Amino acid sequence: MDLLLTTEQKELLRSVQTMAAKEIAPFALTDNKNAHKGRMIKSLAEMNLLCPTVPKEYGGLGLDLFTTGLVVEEIAAASPGLAAMVAATLHAAEPIILAGNEQQKNEFLPLLTGKKDGLAGFALTEPSGGSDLNDINCEARWEQNGYRLNGCKDYVINADAFKFMSVVAATDLNNKKASLRIFLVPGTTPNIVLEELYDTSGINLAGIGRISFQDAGVSEHNVIKEREAGSGYLLLTQTFDVGRALVSALAVGIARAALEIALDFSEKRLHSGVPIKNYQAIEFKLADMATKIEMARLMTWKACWLIDQGADYSIASAMAKLSSSIIAQQVTCDAADILGARGYMRGSEIEQLVRDARVLSTIEGTNHIQRMVISSQL
Repeated sequence: MDLLLTTEQKELLRSVQTMAAKEIAPFALTDNKNAHKGRMIKSLAEMNLLCPTVPKEYGGLGLDLFTTGLVVEEIAAASPGLAAMVAATLHAAEPIILAGNEQQKNEFLPLLTGKKDGLAGFALTEPSGGSDLNDINCEARWEQNGYRLNGCKDYVINADAFKFMSVVAATDLNNKKASLRIFLVPGTTPNIVLEELYDTSGINLAGIGRISFQDAGVSEHNVIKEREAGSGYLLLTQTFDVGRALVSALAVGIARAALEIALDFSEKRLHSGVPIKNYQAIEFKLADMATKIEMARLMTWKACWLIDQGADYSIASAMAKLSSSIIAQQVTCDAADILGARGYMRGSEIEQLVRDARVLSTIEGTNHIQRMVISSQL
């Protein structure tokens, strides 16, 4: 593994940083940030960054996961909520890239590419359960030339704006795990109801909501690996591993943003005429924060690199997500300590980042699930 970024990667990151500083960061923490949401999405779309892993033949950039992780970190440093929207779109597209047929790739992947403002959602969690796939109650019932979806999906990112959703449902509720399939559901499908859009504590730009399917029709051509025994579960585990690596990159971006704010404040804030950064209590805390972030970044890079190499990456992905989410929460809280009362003010950058970081130990499988994945492979 080469830890030196290529010239192309450096140039891409500089472009993303420049765009983010101008088009995203100034609006990410404003009270009316939702009013600027479309503008921020458009800025990413202009650079074809809403789903950069889509292969070039379908209109995407064809980035590998390592480079995509770098991009997600940059977006997260400017707006964690926007980065969560990108990560969800990447997650929804991953089953198609991994196992979709040509018809599915040609129909769905171009919706997320170019200058189109295309987002997608990945619908797995349900009100009755999340991490246990045996608790899936969303049913896909076969009827002649297609399926009828019935059930409810909860905490879906991009629930308010999606071109399509990758929906996990069972074709046999008496044998759920073995009958799981991923259904590609266009946003224009009748009988899909957005029941509630949540006012979340963190990443509240991401349009997180509850969606119900009430006899929603899905063509048999929109089922990935239709009727192939066991394929749905295996495909799910693969997409989870990729999704965890992206959440890890998101966590690094949040932690990095918190460190940058704490550094800037500690250089300007004076105590007895001396910047507080010069006091050992502060400089040691900053050193620990920087070290933790570098640890999280390297674990993220390793997981992404292993995925790109087609190597065994499950445990590396779980470790990266586990460690990075914990580090993001620690670093944001440490930054808030350095800012003192300013870090506790509602609407401040650090206060928002602390709330953004909190969700990281829950999404893409709770950290308890990551520990189960890791321990099962030791």
